Amino acid sequence: MKTKKINTHLNERSLASYLDIPYHTLRYWRKTGQGPKFKRLFNGKVRYLMADIDKFCEKQLKEGV
Repeated sequence: MKTKKINTHLNERSLASYLDIPYHTLRYWRKTGQGPKFKRLFNGKVRYLMADIDKFCEKQLKEGV
């Protein structure tokens, strides 16, 4: 039996779409230390863990931002 692997990472454009923001905003947040935690891969691409995205969103809701 094969199991479907759940995608637990999002790339920059997928996260921007998920949050309904321009992807340039994510780049700005990375430069300024804002936004969800991210990982930079060996090839320079950026990935976001869904768990970190959820934490970031919960924090924003609590702070009323």
